Amino acid sequence: MNQLQVIRQDKQLRILWMQECDILFYDQLKEVEFSQNNEVYSLSPIAFAKDGSGGEYVILEDQSIGFIGSEGQVGRVAESLDDLLTFLIHAGSISDFSCRLLYQNKDLLAKFCQGFINKARQNYQSKGEKWDKVRTLLAQELGLEFQPEKLQELAFNFYQSAIRTPLFTCKYGHGENEYVCDSVLSDIVGLWVSELVGLTAEEIEAFANTKNNQM
Repeated sequence: MNQLQVIRQDKQLRILWMQECDILFYDQLKEVEFSQNNEVYSLSPIAFAKDGSGGEYVILEDQSIGFIGSEGQVGRVAESLDDLLTFLIHAGSISDFSCRLLYQNKDLLAKFCQGFINKARQNYQSKGEKWDKVRTLLAQELGLEFQPEKLQELAFNFYQSAIRTPLFTCKYGHGENEYVCDSVLSDIVGLWVSELVGLTAEEIEAFANTKNNQM
């Protein structure tokens, strides 16, 4: 976890990560904030960063990386800190890649990733900036690689981390009832997904159910 020390010691780098990838690194490791309602996590977490909505990135007992969202979603998101940082450099945030259906068909995921890259480049160009240049420089600060053509692979790695066992989950009690937190993967097809792939939610569901699902 030496990358944490590098980021903590560089104020401008911390600001850049927040601006570009919606992740604010803590000064030190700390107990997770979502531990006041008798939450029971399947793997012991310790928080090292949070996103703009208050969700926390955590190091799990097996040294993989988990996420505890402010809206109740919980799950593993990467196998290591370097894997998380590399994914965020390309994806910006995990929430944009949380639609479970995308990962059921490799052509659908490829279409989404290319749409994402095109949109990111357009957005930066409208500000007089180059997405590839900004993200390459950010990656180089930590000795990481920025290769947009690998976004599909990186996204699928995120998905694989989220579904592999043992799952990172959370249970909590409310009165006499016990609840299980939602996964970091969602079954909802948002407008963002539909826009990038150029398909309706119904078309995406049908596409996902076809058999071309081997990465």
